[in-house]
Amino acid sequence: MALQAHLGKLSDDPDALLFTGKTGKALHYNAWRRWHFDPAVEAAGLEDVTPHDLRATHATQVADRHGVMAAARRLGHSNASVTTRHYARAVEGRDREIAEGLDTERGTENGPGDHLERTWHDEDDEDPPGVLAKV
Repeated sequence: MALQAHLGKLSDDPDALLFTGKTGKALHYNAWRRWHFDPAVEAAGLEDVTPHDLRATHATQVADRHGVMAAARRLGHSNASVTTRHYARAVEGRDREIAEGLDTERGTENGPGDHLERTWHDEDDEDPPGVLAKV
């Protein structure tokens, strides 16, 4: 509710500042943190949450759903390695979901119980090297 009231007071200008000081000018980080962020964290019943944690959470969610390059772009990084090194985190349980998803895809495309195995270059092989084939 408080957020909606705050947003309702903002200018329609798309470049309007979200948080301003008493004079209407840009709010310095320490003041914003002391007057807005820390009280919001406390009101939410959280401890030890920083603005950097929010940025890392956002990067992780974007990278997980849309790829690291999309996360890097949103965070303003020209190199995705900065995003993965400092922000995006592994999502707990994602490995299992990926494995189950791949198993499901195999089951629907190749029939239950069929397994794919990579073929390698053999003279009697009809498929080009590296092609997935039923075994």
